[in-house]
Amino acid sequence: MPLPKNFERKLFDLIENTSRNHRSGDFTLALAQALQRDLGGPLELSSTAVFQPDGTRYIRSFSSDEAAWTGLELNLSIRTWQRRLDGNLWWVQRGLRRETEGGPAWYDLLLVPVGPKQQRVLGLLTRSLAGDEGEEREAAFQVLSRLVRLFVDRHQQHQRLREILTLAREQQLSLLQSALPQVPGFEIAGLSIPAEEVGGDYFQVMPIGPTNTAIAIADAKGKGFEAAVLITGVHAALRLISETHYKVTYKMRLLNRSLVQPGEVRNLVTMFYGELDISGRIIYTNCSHPAALVVRAHEVEELTVGGVFLGLAPETEYPLGVCELRSGDLLVAYTDGWSELFNESGEEFGAERLRETVRSLHGSSPRRVIEAIQSACEAFRGAAPYHDDRTLLVARKL
Repeated sequence: MPLPKNFERKLFDLIENTSRNHRSGDFTLALAQALQRDLGGPLELSSTAVFQPDGTRYIRSFSSDEAAWTGLELNLSIRTWQRRLDGNLWWVQRGLRRETEGGPAWYDLLLVPVGPKQQRVLGLLTRSLAGDEGEEREAAFQVLSRLVRLFVDRHQQHQRLREILTLAREQQLSLLQSALPQVPGFEIAGLSIPAEEVGGDYFQVMPIGPTNTAIAIADAKGKGFEAAVLITGVHAALRLISETHYKVTYKMRLLNRSLVQPGEVRNLVTMFYGELDISGRIIYTNCSHPAALVVRAHEVEELTVGGVFLGLAPETEYPLGVCELRSGDLLVAYTDGWSELFNESGEEFGAERLRETVRSLHGSSPRRVIEAIQSACEAFRGAAPYHDDRTLLVARKL
């Protein structure tokens, strides 16, 4: 029986779908079942099986038709299998004989290693591959073996990526302060929620003297692992710079130059950086970040003075802004994951809605402000997902 047209494509689709649906399960077992069910006829499979080592031999942990194996003399030696499979895509044990009512029948057993150290081996019992028709099937089995290796490698890469992301998430969480330091003259709270396993948002509260504290909130352009790695570098540079006695504008120039890559623009970061003193004065600069809000008793101001993205150009200057907070005034710094949230109708939450959310909260605790913004965004988005990291840093003048 000749193989149908586009058989290789059918084979690829079957293995791809099996891989996608069993990324965290038993891929070998699922593949053995799928091959017998969907392609057993064209490949003339008598049975598929999964073998695994047990002592000095391989045993069948699964077979699609146990009766098909009756009477076959199989070489199940672990030493033999691993010697012949090591570094190879497959191995064929040929000339297996089974007595049937119509006389002897001849079969070949194809063994395909799945995963490292042959801990799982896919067994394909098929009618003898001798002759021209057998050569066509053998070529198809070669394609199958290569595709299995491709998807096994993808599984391993996916698992390794998961491990890397787990480590990156642990690293990122270690950057975000679980308990914020005491800030003379202020009450302060923060929240950061990545959209993926790891993200590019960041905040920090750093004492820089007995009565002064530096605060920063940042957003690395991009998402996921690359943004998280960038933020790790920002954190290290910012902690180092904050310990100097330089003025705010010079600190930002140093931080910017640490991110600039000659000949390319990759490490773009937005940031709001400010230094608070016990009296309520804030000296700040805004690096292309959403304007921090100052919530007073009867108005909401925006802190917009500053320069462009960190990491864009080495010669960028970062002018200073100054703001005075009185008792009960709030400083609300946020990343655009809140303001650029969309609902099910495609409508954006927007900076104006965020301003209206906090307008009546003068004198409230920072935690209450964070909860109000979260509630407003949840109510607005409905069933629409979050697509970006979301971070808040809120301070109240005592």
